[in-house]
Amino acid sequence: MDAPGREALIMTKLGVQARGTRHVERERLRTQLDTASEARLVLVSAPAGFGKSTLLAEWLGQPGVRGAWVSLDARDNDIVRFARYLAAAAAQLAGGAEDAPSLDAPSFDEELAQAGILDGLAATGRGAVLVLDDYHVIDEPAIHSLVGSLVERLPTGARLAIATRADPPLPLARLRARGELVEVRAEDLRFTAAEADALVRSSGVELSSAEVAELTDRTEGWAAALRLAAVSLRGRPDHAELVRRFGASHRFVLDYVVEEVLAGLSPETQDFLLRTSILDRLCAPLCEAVAGGPDGQGRLEDLERANLLIIPLDDERRWYRYHALFAEILRARLRALHPDAVAELHARASAWHEARGDDDEAIDHALHSGDLERTGQIVAVASGRHVSAGELSTVRGWLDALPPDVVRGHAQLSTSYAWCLVLAGESDGVAERLADADRALAAGRDGGPMMALGIPTQLALLRSQLAALGGDSATAIAEARRARELVPAGLPPETEATLRGTATVLLAFALAGAGDLDIAAVAYEEALPDLRAGGNRFATGRAIGDLAKIAIKRGDPAQAVRLCEAELERTPRESAVTDSPAVWAVMASARAELGQAELADAAARRALELATRAGDAPCARLARATLERVAPLLANDGPEPLRREGAGRDGPVEALTAREVEVLRLVALGRSNSQVATELFVTVGTVKSHVHAISGKLGAANRTEAVARGRQLRLLD
Repeated sequence: MDAPGREALIMTKLGVQARGTRHVERERLRTQLDTASEARLVLVSAPAGFGKSTLLAEWLGQPGVRGAWVSLDARDNDIVRFARYLAAAAAQLAGGAEDAPSLDAPSFDEELAQAGILDGLAATGRGAVLVLDDYHVIDEPAIHSLVGSLVERLPTGARLAIATRADPPLPLARLRARGELVEVRAEDLRFTAAEADALVRSSGVELSSAEVAELTDRTEGWAAALRLAAVSLRGRPDHAELVRRFGASHRFVLDYVVEEVLAGLSPETQDFLLRTSILDRLCAPLCEAVAGGPDGQGRLEDLERANLLIIPLDDERRWYRYHALFAEILRARLRALHPDAVAELHARASAWHEARGDDDEAIDHALHSGDLERTGQIVAVASGRHVSAGELSTVRGWLDALPPDVVRGHAQLSTSYAWCLVLAGESDGVAERLADADRALAAGRDGGPMMALGIPTQLALLRSQLAALGGDSATAIAEARRARELVPAGLPPETEATLRGTATVLLAFALAGAGDLDIAAVAYEEALPDLRAGGNRFATGRAIGDLAKIAIKRGDPAQAVRLCEAELERTPRESAVTDSPAVWAVMASARAELGQAELADAAARRALELATRAGDAPCARLARATLERVAPLLANDGPEPLRREGAGRDGPVEALTAREVEVLRLVALGRSNSQVATELFVTVGTVKSHVHAISGKLGAANRTEAVARGRQLRLLD
């Protein structure tokens, strides 16, 4: 089960909404946002169509404001996915998107996720704003808790901005009482007559002052209705009569104006709008696949020029979306006029997204197409990637959206459901899911020959984990051994290696739990080549860490240090994110056992940094425990002499140059060689030379010892 990479993020969800070609400046609202410098939360709450997103996008374009954006949808009701998008946005804000926490560990930890997000905001400095658009789609209590905690812990000068149709369940009263809340409501967002006049004129329509006033009154300053009204009035001589016919109800206004708008369009354009209205996001190739016909890009640009409530999602005008209410009415007309076409349009959209690996959209459109068999197959293929990434709520949501009989009758779907339960620490219902998978596998309902090959191995792995949850070491060991025997030939080499390596690691873990440390160590050693071949750095690091833990239990912490250092030497130094938090955490523990408090402290801090990036809760707990253990030694006794096997430390230390001290400071902050090179405007080779020279002058064996020695000598104060 491979985790999706960073490319699995939908990058248009992280882009600040681009301004339309007919943007109306609303300085009074920007001033309202700018004057509240002490606010932690900016809440823009109003019904659909009031310009919430447009206002925040305009604000983020002002000098002194550095903003990041997350466009939310109903699929983001998964705390792991939600946190991943926030972490990526915060990292973009800090100018280091490649360092965003991956949060791909199965053991997601909310505290670590918060730390990663807050670090990105802190690195940005004052003026940082993180926007959560369409927050009303979120109904997961754990996400509300995370957001509430983030608001309370924001770095000085940073703000969270929420655009929503309904007030979120956050401590608004407390923030309001402390003067830390800015609120922009529907009454604030309503267009004044002057603003309405500017908007109408931007669409090429000239109205008298009286007509503008009446239009503003009848639409109640509602941005969506005003924009559509401007389009419907264009080219019409009877402005006054049309303005008088508008009603006060928002929905009736939209229904009326949309009919007026569509009536003035060519049949080809009307057909394009209706067929593409099923899409949440539009781009030229997708529109061509769904609606048919060439020149999708030209059609989209024509719609934007016509101001037909189509909103660009990026500055390159590659991705767009329709205004939500405009899309809603178009979809209603599509169902009324072409009811038999809806399923086929969704099927086309699903196929396009599936070919691109866009799992969410492919599954969503497949469900709307009504083709449950195809939907189940897409979920079966996609579930492994997302389970491995810790997105258990997302996968369970997909599975629960399918009829129970479809899931029970498909071997991989039942297996994926069992993985969701086991990895969440649940045992209830797992046995039933495994039985369902066995029956479906026997009946040949397995998703195809290639998928069927790996299911028996997965089932044995699940039974091993289920037994481990119940404290049954004997069964856990037996099932892990059986899983190794069941790994089939004929799978892609990486998949085969991953299954075999995972089975061997589970066997080693179960043996260690049963107290058979010697046999467990052998199993861990056997697992390593397969884990490396499968490219599973996370599991490789865990295996090395567990081997080192066994060495510590045997009373040989020096061997544990050697194991960990050897693994770190295998890791490319140019990419700090490839280091394993497990290796650093166990090395820190081993250093503490050896009485090397400074080295233990440095390794534990590195482990905690990496664990925060990876969302690795167990490693973070071990690192924190080591920091607490060595803190009294460092505080009360002062730094002890650092020791290195085979070398003394009693000689004088050669003075570092100013540049070497600068390099050492960046290394102490966890920067990789390439990151140091970028910050100092030198080559990676130059940085390596500096690090080598620093280590020699300080008598250090590696970077960790150099940092510890630098702290001891107060070079980093």
